[in-house]
Amino acid sequence: MQNLSIFYASLRQNYQTYRGLEPIWFYTTVGLLGLTMACFLAGSIDDRLFNGVSVWAKPFKFALSLAVFFATLLAFVRYFPSGYLQRGVGRLIAVSLVWVALAEMVYITISGALGEASHFNVTTPFREIMYMLMGIGATWLVTAPLWFAWIIGRNNVRNDPIVLAIIIGLVLTFVLGGGFGQYLGSQTGHWVDAAASDANGVWLFNWAKSGGDLRVAHFFGMHAMQVVPLFALLLPKHWSRGFACSLVVLFSGSYTVVSVLTFVQAVRGQPFIS
Repeated sequence: MQNLSIFYASLRQNYQTYRGLEPIWFYTTVGLLGLTMACFLAGSIDDRLFNGVSVWAKPFKFALSLAVFFATLLAFVRYFPSGYLQRGVGRLIAVSLVWVALAEMVYITISGALGEASHFNVTTPFREIMYMLMGIGATWLVTAPLWFAWIIGRNNVRNDPIVLAIIIGLVLTFVLGGGFGQYLGSQTGHWVDAAASDANGVWLFNWAKSGGDLRVAHFFGMHAMQVVPLFALLLPKHWSRGFACSLVVLFSGSYTVVSVLTFVQAVRGQPFIS
């Protein structure tokens, strides 16, 4: 019973700590996790399929991805200048990201519930406009991290491997995630020389196994902002800052190469995992 009390006390303390960092990002993260669970439950009782997988698969994946996105930004708040996100440009960006993400999730979720495509759907003028707006929103979601990288770099010691990793991760999310995303959005679909179906794809991600899939490189690019800082966190604390920073740069370069290779692989019509 005492252990349970300690657990709840720790949970409450962590809840208050993270909520206090940036409430709007905290509640957005919680709400998106709730939506993720709702989509998972809906998929377990609704047997309708779209492109060979549950109609709830896309809303589930996007809700989870955006939840991770805002949870990551929440973890970076302590590296911003005090009060930066509560006023002026910082506040505008913080709030706009939430509204863009929620608008996209509403459209994706409704489209999924209707058993219709949200992406690459230009079958009606309304769908065409919504797809264009989604592209603009997605561009903002990867552009804002670039601004955050500059703010964090300007206000922190750059020879700190964690700070360096955060900056590089945010920049790579813009460059790779945004770059691959722009190419993906300019196509008529994410399959390359593969059956136009997500059935029998890679577990959870549904990436094609019979040919190329442009979503792979986009995934790697978008999640650089998590992967690179995580690598830095795993480095032993007793290593010198200079050595640790060098490893962060080396890892980031390797991650970039791998991401680009997955893009080249997809464009050539080759599966990431067969």
